[in-house]
Amino acid sequence: MEVKLSAIDLSKYQLTFDDEFNTRSISQTGNGTTWADIRPQWRFDANSDIGFGNSSFVDPSSGYDPFKVSNGVLTITAVPDRTGSGYPGAWESGLITTQGHFSQTYGYFEIRADFSNLAGAWDAFWLLPDHVIADPYNAGHWQELDVVENYGSFERGVYSGIHTTDAAPNQNWQQNLQVYSELPQPAGFHAYGMDWNEDTIGFYVDGQLVGTKPTPSDMHGPMYLLANLATQNDIHNNADIAKVPISSQIDYIRVYSHHPETGGAPPPSSTIGTGPDKLVLSISEDAYLGDARYRIEVDGTQVGGIQTAHSLHGSGQTDQLLVQGDWTHGSHDVAVTFLNDAWDGTPTTDRNLYLEGASYDGTDVPDATHALMGVSTFHFHVFDV
Repeated sequence: MEVKLSAIDLSKYQLTFDDEFNTRSISQTGNGTTWADIRPQWRFDANSDIGFGNSSFVDPSSGYDPFKVSNGVLTITAVPDRTGSGYPGAWESGLITTQGHFSQTYGYFEIRADFSNLAGAWDAFWLLPDHVIADPYNAGHWQELDVVENYGSFERGVYSGIHTTDAAPNQNWQQNLQVYSELPQPAGFHAYGMDWNEDTIGFYVDGQLVGTKPTPSDMHGPMYLLANLATQNDIHNNADIAKVPISSQIDYIRVYSHHPETGGAPPPSSTIGTGPDKLVLSISEDAYLGDARYRIEVDGTQVGGIQTAHSLHGSGQTDQLLVQGDWTHGSHDVAVTFLNDAWDGTPTTDRNLYLEGASYDGTDVPDATHALMGVSTFHFHVFDV
């Protein structure tokens, strides 16, 4: 699929992830919530992520809570070193990530945010791979997709780009892998998007295409989401001069998959969990006053966060949820729990969840269809050989 239009047309996409920040769903690990606030590989102490720039990312259990959700907006506030958590002397701020709970290959990824214009602010919405591919040239490169980076001292600038281990484009990174644009009116909320395809990656600001780059060879696997407010003490963007709290606001983060253009089984809409075993669930819903929400458990352990259904029952389409794990040989119990039933007395004012089928490691699972017409749990079994 090649980006040809200057404006994104989301009628060609299916929503697979959506946080409107009407409620707060953040925890240290992300278990049972939409977001985690500490990256496990970068944990610094019991309550913080080492961070980057001149800031650590802290969980509220540190004694400072960098997050506030109000009126459908997540506010992240960075403050000078306040608690015993985090790197000594670093600012304390917040990061959210879906690592280990939601990831996707290809699609449209968008954040609507009002980034800070204070000196030292370093806002970002970006993606990292579930499975890192080592740099074959030992040149210090890695895989990363930056939907947007924004710096408080130059709020007009929108920096988007690609990090890859491919040697050729790295010979001139700014020319081959970065897309730079400017906001004519930087104040207020703006939407920053990325359309990631097999052949091209296009970057958007307020729905308009601002640049396209070829997709590198190591950008064809699932990637998870991160959003954060970091700080810098750079000569051109220094939070330590004023040392006042810095806040940024996020209205929503949404992810879409491309509609399948050919017949056959659709690709997974989203992925939760990690591991070599693959359980694919086909999910649909009756939507009424909002989408159906549910959770998945295997052998009593929840995998990923709370999920949201999007495909309408009877439309011929289903959400394809890939649940990954490393399960031992033998039988395993899978539980699908419908969480938010709604009914106002008629078939058209009823919210329901449907499990349309399942496969395990490529084999169809018998008796894995069920209509959940109220808050309830449906169990079925898979067998690992």
